[in-house]
Amino acid sequence: MRGVFCPRVTPVINQDKPVRVFKNLTHGCYGILQDGKLKASARQVQLTDVEFHVRESGRQRALKEQRRNVHAFAVGTLVDWVHPTETRQLTGVEGRVVSYNPGGSGLFFDKLTNDPVTTADIVHLDEDGAVYA
Repeated sequence: MRGVFCPRVTPVINQDKPVRVFKNLTHGCYGILQDGKLKASARQVQLTDVEFHVRESGRQRALKEQRRNVHAFAVGTLVDWVHPTETRQLTGVEGRVVSYNPGGSGLFFDKLTNDPVTTADIVHLDEDGAVYA
């Protein structure tokens, strides 16, 4: 990550409820939301039973205003995460790279094939992007 400040939030994350993970482009980390509240900032995150969501109204606003906003998420069950100040590393996932571009189709897509990706069994997000299987 960029070495820019990512807030350390005291994590009280309910493992029985899904989380929403978004890329914080300003701070160069990921944000983990649950119940609409920021629960943690992370440089690595692993999720299972993942659905990729894009809020179309937020995407349209970003395109119209030419400004970034949080409107795309990976939603799933949190397996583990690493704060940007920690040196610990999560074991990666063998799979394919998933990406998102608000100027494109408005969907997450497989970076190699450009096919839409809406779900995944597991996702590993880190400094190099997101890998799904």
